[in-house]
Amino acid sequence: MAFRHVVLLRWADDVPDDHVEQVRAGLDALPSQIPQIRSFQHGSDVGVSEGNYDYVLIADFDNVGDWRVFRAHPAYVLLMEEHITGKVQDRAAIQYQTPADRDPYEFSHARMQEFLAEIDELG
Repeated sequence: MAFRHVVLLRWADDVPDDHVEQVRAGLDALPSQIPQIRSFQHGSDVGVSEGNYDYVLIADFDNVGDWRVFRAHPAYVLLMEEHITGKVQDRAAIQYQTPADRDPYEFSHARMQEFLAEIDELG
């Protein structure tokens, strides 16, 4: 089984837009510094639904041990200390296992559009 880490962030009110760009650049650099990362995606909410979090990170690893290496890696720890700690109003996270024998991003575009429409209908 593969291991997925998902984090949602809501920035503090006083965090400027250029700070978010610094976070983006710092996150972009992590996969080249931490070989345990298998897949890494992140980005800002596009603002189509009220009440969403501001930023998401989705990272895949071979196992929980590799995730723990990632969390303890100096590049990750520094990024957290400089750009996340004290800059977040709210955070949500989950780690879960995905089947190793299928692409975790295999969810079709058509099904994703249906899913998003269902969410919008719920409010």
